[in-house]
Amino acid sequence: MKMHPFSQRILGRYEDRLVVVLRFTLALIFIWFGLLKVAGYNPVSALVSSVSPFLATGVGLTLLGTFETLIGVGLLLNRARLLVHTLLVLHLAGTFLTFFTGLEVVFSPHFPILSLDGEFVVKNLVLATAGLLVLLHQSRKVVR
Repeated sequence: MKMHPFSQRILGRYEDRLVVVLRFTLALIFIWFGLLKVAGYNPVSALVSSVSPFLATGVGLTLLGTFETLIGVGLLLNRARLLVHTLLVLHLAGTFLTFFTGLEVVFSPHFPILSLDGEFVVKNLVLATAGLLVLLHQSRKVVR
């Protein structure tokens, strides 16, 4: 269906703004969660432990938090987009390792009933998709 040029301009303007809001939202989540880990708080320690016990506490937790914070800052500054979004997707995809290493953490009492940690992992599909959408939208704008 062909759209009126005026409607295209209006929708394009809102689309651009909403993608910026989505990028800022992702940045906020990564900075917030990352700084909590840097400060020593890890509400998903069982989940992280099932993939890598090193990253669940101490220096590993600080490194994980720093990594998440840097992804958030990269999103906020909108620099090195391909690198930042690649790291974002890889980081979120890493949480899916729990489906291989810690099924008892993901499902409770059994499959297909997700635990709170399981829901945390599954929602990362949305965050990863949002990151890819922001990257694609920004890349498309550069090409235009």
